[in-house]
Amino acid sequence: MDVLTTLLLIVWFIYGNHLIWRYRLPRFEQTTEDPENWCSKNVYLLTIISVAYTYAFITLMILIIFIVVFTVHLHNRHRAIQEAKEAGCT
Repeated sequence: MDVLTTLLLIVWFIYGNHLIWRYRLPRFEQTTEDPENWCSKNVYLLTIISVAYTYAFITLMILIIFIVVFTVHLHNRHRAIQEAKEAGCT
């Protein structure tokens, strides 16, 4: 069930990005000719900020994972070199 929920949220995020970036700047004022086709400026800016924070969070998590993996790799490599020196394999 958790996997299904996660997939739903990912698809929802991607679809929301499509809707946000497709219109760039929508009409912020309601017209009498087309009263259904407009968007509140505050709501639109909140969605842009929310998406930007989400991208920043994802980027930060990827960066942290990369740093941890790189650090563990270097530590293991250093330890393997030390063990090889102690065993006289160099």
